[in-house]
Amino acid sequence: MSRSTASVPFGTLFLFSASMLAAIAQPAQAQEFYKRNTVTIVVSAGAGGGYSIVAQVLSRHLGKKIPGEPNVILQHMPAAGGLVAANYLYNAAPANGATIGLLRNGTSFGQAIGVSGVKYDATRFHWIGSSGPVINVLAARKDSGVTTLDRLMSKELIIGASASKIDTLYILPTIQAKVFGHRIKVVVGYKGSRDVMGALDRKEVDGLVQPYSNWERSHLHKQGAVGYLVQYGYTRMKGLPGVPTLVELARNDDERRILRLVSSPSVFGRNVAAPPKAPRERVEILRRAYEATMKDPAFIADMKKSNRLLEPMTGEEVQALVNEILATPKALIERTRNYLGLGKA
Repeated sequence: MSRSTASVPFGTLFLFSASMLAAIAQPAQAQEFYKRNTVTIVVSAGAGGGYSIVAQVLSRHLGKKIPGEPNVILQHMPAAGGLVAANYLYNAAPANGATIGLLRNGTSFGQAIGVSGVKYDATRFHWIGSSGPVINVLAARKDSGVTTLDRLMSKELIIGASASKIDTLYILPTIQAKVFGHRIKVVVGYKGSRDVMGALDRKEVDGLVQPYSNWERSHLHKQGAVGYLVQYGYTRMKGLPGVPTLVELARNDDERRILRLVSSPSVFGRNVAAPPKAPRERVEILRRAYEATMKDPAFIADMKKSNRLLEPMTGEEVQALVNEILATPKALIERTRNYLGLGKA
């Protein structure tokens, strides 16, 4: 009885074996690399704020999920509203996979509308992930008489904001007023949301835009003295199921694109990226380590203890959103700039 056997050409077998060896070697090489190197998180804000708190929590857990379990340290670069950090990560940071950045949530939006000083292309960052959105919400004192969006068609609401036309406090209510004709008067010149909150206490202004997590910690919220009019995410938060998003108010596709553009910083939240020239295999290691960290019970408990929202996005999800924002048609970008009083790009 004869038996036939299939033969594998020697060259094919050699290539197959080489590819398997390479696949086996990669984790070992990564483990050795990260064992010898410290991972640095460049934080695009100063110590003590929300970005710094998230970075501190991340630094305590991320290294445990990376092969070699490297130490993780922070480097704060708060200048120019996070632009210095983003420009540094893109152009000057070590691109060996040991330096990543916790960038501002408006990194892509700033590039899209042509903010001065941008020296990066956000589509070329290797996005590692986001720990969750930071949803901004417009609230007003109940004694202002404005308790619903419909009321804004007939009664003026005075909103406090900083002097910067690229600050969330200014952008979101201004776009809302321009697109829908809501009677919102934006008074600029305040130093930031804390300053505006003081003005709200003194009844100098009727309301302001700030993250819902900030509202929840405020005494006005705890006293039931403010009402929530609109939220600036893509979907309604669990905590505010009856408050509409600005995006859902869109009456046509162009409005929807503009409203998704200006609402995108809320959705991006605390997002992490690696330099564009970082090795892809190490980017993948960082992405998977980040995902594992987001699911780690110890990390989740640490975030909860720090009063930080955790609704993570993967690096691939963040990348898709970046690509969408930066694909906004030029005509809609110009319309947005005109609404904000920024002139032509």
